[in-house]
Amino acid sequence: MLASCNLMIIEPVFDDRDRLIGSYSLEEYSQTYNEFTRFFIYIRKSGLNDQVVIENFYNAGINVRASVALDKMYISQQIVNGYEIEGVGTFYGGEISFSYRVRDIYSYYKPTDFCNGAARLE
Repeated sequence: MLASCNLMIIEPVFDDRDRLIGSYSLEEYSQTYNEFTRFFIYIRKSGLNDQVVIENFYNAGINVRASVALDKMYISQQIVNGYEIEGVGTFYGGEISFSYRVRDIYSYYKPTDFCNGAARLE
């Protein structure tokens, strides 16, 4: 009788999204309006493999989807509750630096708002 054994190696699965999840205080600067705004956002995992949802994006109470790869968050062009949004975020040391644009699709007289923001983990 020969004995056999199976060797199973289990490698830990690292999800790039895990370090982004949480509540953040975001200071946003609008280049278009030359204004600073402070508000809170919350980032949670989406059901999709590399996706997160950013709640209260642009301080407008909207939820925006972003894909995560390593230290980057990519906000692909999307329309949410009348806002067209697109941008990118870079995560480093508990802070996310955002650069994005927001356009109100229902208001023809408002210009596209180009914003930068720094979000700090609470």
